Amino acid sequence: MKIEYQVILKSPAMTGQDGVIGKDLDIVTKIDENGEPYFSGSLIKGIAREYIEKFSKALENKFPVGKYFGKEGEIKSQMRFSNLHLDKTKNYEGLGELLLDDRSGIKLDRGSKTTIEGSLFSYGYIKSGLVFVGEIEIFTPMDKENLKFFKGVLERIDLIGGLKSRGLGKIELKIQNIIEDSQEKSKNIELKKFKKFKIILKPMENLILKDNEIGNDITTKNYIQGSTLRGALIGFLTEKYNMNLEELLRSLKVSQLLPRGTFVAPGSILESKYPIENNIKIKTNKLFMDNFDDGKIKFERFGTPIVNENYEKITLNRSSEINIGIDSKTKTSEEGKIYNKEVLLVKVLEFIGEIYLAENLEEVLNNKIIYIGKNKSKGFGKCLINIEKIQENRNKITLDTLEKFSQKIAKDKKYFTIDFISDMVLPFMSINEIGEQIKNLLELNEVTWEESKSYINISSMGGYNQLNRIRKGNEFIIDKGGVLTYSVENFSENLINKLNLLEEQGIGTRKLEGFGQIEINSKKHFEVK
Repeated sequence: MKIEYQVILKSPAMTGQDGVIGKDLDIVTKIDENGEPYFSGSLIKGIAREYIEKFSKALENKFPVGKYFGKEGEIKSQMRFSNLHLDKTKNYEGLGELLLDDRSGIKLDRGSKTTIEGSLFSYGYIKSGLVFVGEIEIFTPMDKENLKFFKGVLERIDLIGGLKSRGLGKIELKIQNIIEDSQEKSKNIELKKFKKFKIILKPMENLILKDNEIGNDITTKNYIQGSTLRGALIGFLTEKYNMNLEELLRSLKVSQLLPRGTFVAPGSILESKYPIENNIKIKTNKLFMDNFDDGKIKFERFGTPIVNENYEKITLNRSSEINIGIDSKTKTSEEGKIYNKEVLLVKVLEFIGEIYLAENLEEVLNNKIIYIGKNKSKGFGKCLINIEKIQENRNKITLDTLEKFSQKIAKDKKYFTIDFISDMVLPFMSINEIGEQIKNLLELNEVTWEESKSYINISSMGGYNQLNRIRKGNEFIIDKGGVLTYSVENFSENLINKLNLLEEQGIGTRKLEGFGQIEINSKKHFEVK
């Protein structure tokens, strides 16, 4: 079920953030990537929950608040609130800062009723009269009485945002439309043959894809991890359909998804420290010693960034979303509960990857909506899925291709590389002599690890189990883009067959989640520009 509603500002309103560097205002109103003001989904959800709890208590109504709004660590939210954006039918486009203004204020000592010294501050606000629209999606059906109560409480919300005690934030909320979910629930599906497809994810909202979380500060990845998407797909399918869950878990495989037209640069690439030709930095691949001269030009590691076909590093636009925790009893901000979340501004991008999927699920998932990342119930993570057929045309590794690649590295031995297209989750906790450990893991007994020709980074990674809703322990990973180089006396037929199998199946643990994708002697080594 979806509830579409409208919010009309009856007075100026503000939803802002403190301490913005480079601004003259002490509190600035949040604006989106188009320069337009908005109210975050987390704010709307918090206000709605507060009103529901207040009216439930006053009217002795037993509305199941925890069931629909969620309870941290216990109950998953069955309701999501979009951000409130300007009504596009009102011709606000392009007005930007003309919709905002600012004023100054002072703080008073409650005891003496006098101005507190040095308390002058300034704040921005959204002008009155503007109209915002949003939607509430309800995933678990409400009975008629609860729905009637919920709608009635929503339309009694009359305040929004900050500085309400100064006369800001008066609103009128109107429900515009209620759309019933017509999709048949619990439909039985018998899974057919699994095969490879291309999957395209188009974000309809911005994303929070957690990379690191230190305290209340969250940074985000610039790609979609296969485990993130796989968990979302499993959740979507099992909530709406009856199918063999064991078979789905055993066979569904999702790769990482990168922005269209990008790939991960190999870790063996170096870049000149200073511009050389035409005032630009040049790159070389240290793996191929014939191309590398360290006597004239000072090189440094290029890293393993996501790059385009010209090997230019891709940086996705980001912003910060700042929220505060509110004490449910005092209705004031809780000490230490300020959250800063880095947000990917990706509503104009597409993310591309591969998926091994049952043939009859192609139609089920095509053009469907799923939610990924953090804060899915608060205006982030809504994505459209497109599934396309793909031809499996992997070129097999042969003696000829191995010999040609080896000659590029050096002529004293036979060489080959294992190139990590995605992160590899290590099945062991020791990272000493990592090349030797990988060799033993893959049972490549006849090869020798060439440490001086290997370029890898080791990091740790946590996770979350979508089905069991428990946090996973940290694991060591080899970062995508890593290059492990090995030598051998001769390329035997047994070794060639084994390398083909490893490239097809991947290595390490959690391979169904897109980890451990590799290429033997990746062609990317020859494409450095």
